[in-house]
Amino acid sequence: MPRSRRYGEYAPLRPGRVPRWPWLRTAQLNIVGWSALLGACAAAGGVGVLLARALGLSDWSGLVLAVVPVGAVVIADRRRWAGMETGFGWGGSVDEVTRVVEELRKQAVHAQVRPEAQYEQPWWDRIDTPLDAEPTASLRYTNRHAATVRGVLRAHGINLPDRW
Repeated sequence: MPRSRRYGEYAPLRPGRVPRWPWLRTAQLNIVGWSALLGACAAAGGVGVLLARALGLSDWSGLVLAVVPVGAVVIADRRRWAGMETGFGWGGSVDEVTRVVEELRKQAVHAQVRPEAQYEQPWWDRIDTPLDAEPTASLRYTNRHAATVRGVLRAHGINLPDRW
């Protein structure tokens, strides 16, 4: 199940508090998931002990295989996260975002321009000034290219949030 963002992740941190990053980025284990992971670790540890005995090593050295299922889950989770699409908008015009996308495509990053919807104001909310003359757009890309996107945006003078 994909991880949803709750209020606590958006709340400002108190001074001196270090943010805690989850070790799984997309998966959220329930009691069945934790039980399956614990069972896989126990089975891998048992196989490791039997293998260590067959090789004449100490039983403790075979228990190293017990962490293999955790590593496999973390690797699978990171691969899934890397393939997920994300976006960033800074209020730039469609032309400005298109220039950034073209630069990213030169660096083999699949990026897209997503224009923001222009909503017509209802008649009771209209004022004499027109809507924004120039529509804005946001940048869409996959998470695996986040470092490249961050570098290109900083080169263009676009300030990014600290936790992005």
